[in-house]
Amino acid sequence: MFIKIHEPSDYQKFLLAAEQRLILNDHDDMKLSTYLRGVEGETLFYELINHSECVKLWDFNLKYRGNSQYDFLVWHKETLFHFDIKNFAGHYKIINYQFVSERDYVHTDVTSQLNKAHYKLETFLKNQQIKTKVVSKTVFINPGFNLSADFVPDHVILPYQIEKLVEFISSIVPQPAHSIYAEKMKSFHYSGAHFDRIHYYPFEEYKRGMRCPKCRRLTMVHQQKKRYVTCQHCQQCSDNQTALIYLMKEMSLLKNAPLTSTEVSEWSGFPKSTVREIIQKICTKEGANKNRTYQLK
Repeated sequence: MFIKIHEPSDYQKFLLAAEQRLILNDHDDMKLSTYLRGVEGETLFYELINHSECVKLWDFNLKYRGNSQYDFLVWHKETLFHFDIKNFAGHYKIINYQFVSERDYVHTDVTSQLNKAHYKLETFLKNQQIKTKVVSKTVFINPGFNLSADFVPDHVILPYQIEKLVEFISSIVPQPAHSIYAEKMKSFHYSGAHFDRIHYYPFEEYKRGMRCPKCRRLTMVHQQKKRYVTCQHCQQCSDNQTALIYLMKEMSLLKNAPLTSTEVSEWSGFPKSTVREIIQKICTKEGANKNRTYQLK
């Protein structure tokens, strides 16, 4: 049972909406790439353990004497397991306790990040008088990750060991106290949104089109007189209203202002009459005639 799952911040939602629609500045492009790579690995782990009955948190940001972030927290008896997910791929080696890629890129934060988060979690639990042992592990989730090392640290879980880890998590029997502890910890979660500064690009510079919710390409196409749209890449189908809501959420994030029916029609490819029929149901409106704008309810 997941007490909390990952929810993108407003900044991350903005970046996801802007993806493929224009060339992002270097800062935004780096943040988006890092986020996509990280959430891909975390989502894979989430799917592997989602059906287990034990009490879990996904993407917990602890606001306590500073800030620390935890990918997954899993309760087992008197122990709280902390799993830090790494979606590295390629050949790596360990030099002076640092993970070094085949291109000699040094990941200095893997072990230090885990140790810092581990200490903060122990301190927090002690302060809250929660008598729970903390065990922290770094999980290399990507099957394309290969580590050449004479000695592998105890806190490291390699791809070939993940199946056994999932079996262990699936065998955990939840206890009533676990849910109480998880809910209490959840009350200390913060979104981190105050660190995000969104750089809004000119709305007219964005590439128009409807994004497929499955493959995330801008390839959802409306067929005239049909009540659904189809992705030209993966063949995913959505009814017109669902597709329009999905599109308008992205448009609203990118424009940071109410939308006009003309803008929605131009971005979606729907006739204006169809757009007006649908947005009357799903939006609130302001103004009149040519000055009328719409916002999702």
